[in-house]
Amino acid sequence: MNSALERPSPRTVLASSTLLGSLAPEQIDALLEHSRLAQAGRGEVIWMDGSEASYLGIVGTGFVKMVRSSAGGQELTAEIMGPGQSFGLLGAIEGTGCPLSARAVSAVWYLRVPKTDFLALYGGNLPLRDHLIRRTTLRLRGAIDMMSRMASGRVEHRIAAVLIQLAESYGVEEADGAMRLEVPLSRQDLAELAGTTVETTIRITSRWTKQGVLKAQYRSLTIQNLGRLLEILGD
Repeated sequence: MNSALERPSPRTVLASSTLLGSLAPEQIDALLEHSRLAQAGRGEVIWMDGSEASYLGIVGTGFVKMVRSSAGGQELTAEIMGPGQSFGLLGAIEGTGCPLSARAVSAVWYLRVPKTDFLALYGGNLPLRDHLIRRTTLRLRGAIDMMSRMASGRVEHRIAAVLIQLAESYGVEEADGAMRLEVPLSRQDLAELAGTTVETTIRITSRWTKQGVLKAQYRSLTIQNLGRLLEILGD
């Protein structure tokens, strides 16, 4: 991925935010005053769990996975954050260390919004607080489900779990009922998210394509049979 060509503007990233994009223009201007774009390379750790972060991040391009290490040392993906999604919210609001590690799946551009600026806005904005509480509850449930699915030893389960979560965040239903993922996704991205090799990912997704479960194109996927992916998780 040539991330230099895909460098977004801070305003574009903030406007795309599912959490902050609907703020009033003057509020967006206030947040942009001290916010800065940052870049992380594929596999780079943005922060470790328990560390103090002075900002919350909003993904501009690429993917960030939020992970937790099990007692046995296994790294479990709890959340997948793509364009427009925020990470580090709980640490910013509660003033505690980040509960999950953040790792770049692909080359990533993300916006660093200073925690102090966000908290100043958050404290006096009741609609934002209500929205965040509802969103956090849904994300917590989703993270628990995701870690449970990713704990499976079967690669098929993990790839299916990743595709289902991406469909929930970025899926656009087409006329025939298929779910098109409106986000660039390479096989290497998918492999990193599922914790497996590119070769294994290609083999499994190619089989699912032949079976009519997926429709694969360059850097994009369409889920043609979401029900079958759910069945695979239950196998």
